[in-house]
Amino acid sequence: MEITFPEIARQYLESRVVSGTYDANVRRIAGRCRVVTKERFNAYLQERLKVISPLTCRSERTILLTLWRWAYENELLPAMPRGIMRIKSRKLPTRAWTVEQLQHAIAMTAKCDTKRLRSGASLGKFLRAWILLGYEAGARRGDLFAMTRKHIDGDTLRWTQAKTGDPIVKVLSPACLDAVAAMLAASTDGSILGWACGRRMAMRHMREHLDRCGLDGTSKWLRRSGATHIEMVQPGKASLHLGHRTATLAAQAYIDWGQVRKTTPVTPRLVEANQSAG
Repeated sequence: MEITFPEIARQYLESRVVSGTYDANVRRIAGRCRVVTKERFNAYLQERLKVISPLTCRSERTILLTLWRWAYENELLPAMPRGIMRIKSRKLPTRAWTVEQLQHAIAMTAKCDTKRLRSGASLGKFLRAWILLGYEAGARRGDLFAMTRKHIDGDTLRWTQAKTGDPIVKVLSPACLDAVAAMLAASTDGSILGWACGRRMAMRHMREHLDRCGLDGTSKWLRRSGATHIEMVQPGKASLHLGHRTATLAAQAYIDWGQVRKTTPVTPRLVEANQSAG
């Protein structure tokens, strides 16, 4: 019996530590494609392009190729993938929040301090801790909501990324530590954010808060904003902040170059603006 993508996905995921979201996504995509052949793979991509964006389809292609290559390297399949169609997509320039916008979003959380979530947590304190910790840690949302008291060591945050298995260490600001301490003081299970609100309601509360602040974007912008602002003061260090193994990924998808250009050195002006080149 020939092995299928769902079976490869099962073995692949059992061999590593990943977030629940990533696990579910890989299994879902593998289940849709199922058959491991070039013909079925390409037909699947054609079908998906009718209902999802090229960028999302390219992401699904990457996951299936990862499963196929892993299966080959572990002698589950006789050959590497060949002849798989490429997907072109036009990516919009990355946007991130400015420091001033983030400061405004943090200040606005005070208006929600007296509002209570179903768990009993203060909505304002929850949002404040989420914004500060998400920005300073640069962690993915799954990692962020899995952080607990044990990940805090003095002024230092230490955790292992669920996606890559790589350890990350960050020094947190006093304001962030205060926000974390406020959440831990009421935590029912030792988690910083996870105890307060489920994923769906958390996203809803964040969306409503951003609307009140007049800001576009989602909580994902916390990660890219931190990367952008680090790149502005320490060029080339955004990847380190994000915990990326691929050095070029930050520049491609996480840095708002519109902000970075404000601090980028320029060549001396050889001709003054009020002078004629002639």
